[in-house]
Amino acid sequence: MQPALEKIFLSDSSSIAVKREITDYMDYPWHYHPEYEIIFVEKSYGIRFMGNHIGNFTDGDLMFIGANLPHVWRNDKDFYQHNEDLKVDVYVIHFQDDSLSSEFFNLVEFTHIKKLFLRAQQGVLINGNDHKEISELIKQVYHSSGIDRLTLFLKTLDKIANTKDYELLSSPGYANSVNMTDTERINKVMNFLMKNYNRDIKIEEVAELVNLSKASFCRYFKSRTNKTCFQLLNEIRILNACKLLIKSDMTITEISYESGYNNLSHFNRQFRLITGLTAKAYARKYLKDI
Repeated sequence: MQPALEKIFLSDSSSIAVKREITDYMDYPWHYHPEYEIIFVEKSYGIRFMGNHIGNFTDGDLMFIGANLPHVWRNDKDFYQHNEDLKVDVYVIHFQDDSLSSEFFNLVEFTHIKKLFLRAQQGVLINGNDHKEISELIKQVYHSSGIDRLTLFLKTLDKIANTKDYELLSSPGYANSVNMTDTERINKVMNFLMKNYNRDIKIEEVAELVNLSKASFCRYFKSRTNKTCFQLLNEIRILNACKLLIKSDMTITEISYESGYNNLSHFNRQFRLITGLTAKAYARKYLKDI
């Protein structure tokens, strides 16, 4: 997908950009930037796109994202319906590898952090025992200033670089394959699929949305994403089904229809294809893991 270039602005008093956003919903386009990003989602849930990865996220999502790796978080539909009980609360840190000086991270003491920068080209999802300490450090960075902020920021990087419980999300090499063309077109497709995944969708209406013929759109979409439009649509639908399996008391048949499938057998095939498990086995595994 071809994302938008986001401009990150630093204040005159800090070498890193730090912010906390409390909003009704996440309103970002599919984007990238030359800065590294540390993001802690205190409260929010939905679907995360990272390079060529797609997955669910929820409260506590904690990531280290490499420079120029395209990404976006999309909230569930509930957030866009003016639900006063739902709020997004995220902490974000942006910095470049030469923010402190051009050679700062080349010091031998930061060898492990340089290795982290390489892993970040795929997007690093942080789990496990270090998660709580890292998220608390991020909050401390936000609430501090001056030399205290810089010291806490370096401690945060050190802790992330040393954690052993993490997951790499996107395929290698995706971060440097982006350009700025077709940004509006791709975001239209993503927005449409996220809003309409639970109804019958014809490829012709998606193609018409971006003023392409059916054949041209199919070639275009596959060349940008390495998957067909319906492969992405099925991933979005099954991720929604996964969420419903563990957060609702709906039956599998009800979840199938709620996720956009009119045929239970087709739903079951797609669920196993995407998750490697049946819907029942997925629910049992998740509840056991909890």
